[in-house]
Amino acid sequence: MSRSRKLVIVLGIVLVMAILLVVAGLIGWQALMSYFVQQYYRTDYAPIALSAGNIGAYPAEHHLDDVPWIAADIAVCQSTSLQMIAAQHGVSKPRRHFDFLMAFTYGFSEIPGMAGFFPAGTDPEAGLRDAAPCLGLVRRYYVTDDPALYVRALRYFLAQGYPVRLALDMGALYGASEFIGHSDVLVGYDASGFYYYETVCIPPAPCTPGERAPGDAGLYVPDARLLQAVESQARRFSYPWRYSLTVFEPGPQTVDPRPVWKRLAQATLGGNPYGPATGVAVLEKAAAEIEQRGSGYDIAPIRTGLEMAVRFRRDNARYLREQFPGEADLTRAADLFDRAADRYKAPLDAVADGIGDPAEARQVAGWLREAVAAEREVGQTFLARGQ
Repeated sequence: MSRSRKLVIVLGIVLVMAILLVVAGLIGWQALMSYFVQQYYRTDYAPIALSAGNIGAYPAEHHLDDVPWIAADIAVCQSTSLQMIAAQHGVSKPRRHFDFLMAFTYGFSEIPGMAGFFPAGTDPEAGLRDAAPCLGLVRRYYVTDDPALYVRALRYFLAQGYPVRLALDMGALYGASEFIGHSDVLVGYDASGFYYYETVCIPPAPCTPGERAPGDAGLYVPDARLLQAVESQARRFSYPWRYSLTVFEPGPQTVDPRPVWKRLAQATLGGNPYGPATGVAVLEKAAAEIEQRGSGYDIAPIRTGLEMAVRFRRDNARYLREQFPGEADLTRAADLFDRAADRYKAPLDAVADGIGDPAEARQVAGWLREAVAAEREVGQTFLARGQ
């Protein structure tokens, strides 16, 4: 590249940054970020505006009897939602399969405003969108600001035979004070409310984990409480709409596996230049902070993330071995996932009462960096598969 071309590119970047600074000075960084976030939702979520003209008549009550109720004991609400819906369409697979297609339990994400992290690096809405064609399904994501239209649409789609997946606040659903981003599946309704299958049966949910045969009544929520829970999630995540619902219809099946591997690589390696960190950078940051702060580092906020990471990576390893037996690169990736799980478990066992001195801090940071090395090699394997 010539010096003159490089100069033009540099000047262009400087000009763009200057424009952004001017805009930020006029409307504020928060408003600017809000604009980009809302554009992301409008583009990547592919929302479809609900219309009263497209909602037909429906009976006074209805319940689907062809959807199994599958409830986990760990926060895998998104992939479990898809697992139940796919089963209605004849795709009965372990949850690990849907985790894989969504890249849901792979990688890491920072939790904005909190010290902890979540051991998954993909927006689950995008994961549902991308996984659907792999299952021979088409995802439809409907939105509205009208509560009356919304509850009518929910009943109409259920009466048409579609289980309806909802993104909602689990805390608001069960009257808890804290916000809990969540996903559940509606399977029926009557004149006053809806029947649904809870995806994660741990407190505050009033159910037990396990799998129940199709036709179970499920749990019940009145219209007003359901609206509150859905709107609470929309407000917390700054959606450009108050209410959303997702249905899946039969469609053409994608056979090219490369997009799946690319999603897995992105979730694992991260590299998001904007917003919260994702992928191995999350662990690298945690390791650096632990080493720097020593006994002053409170490990409690990351304990849950580490506990979940142990289970997720064991599941990831098991899936690769089951689905791709004899394929050397993925056998190696499975071994690396197990190694990472061991490194996440080590600090849970060694510093149960907290980090006591700089030597312990260095040890914990070292375990996390060993996990980073294993995860990074797995991510590179996935990336090569996606070419």
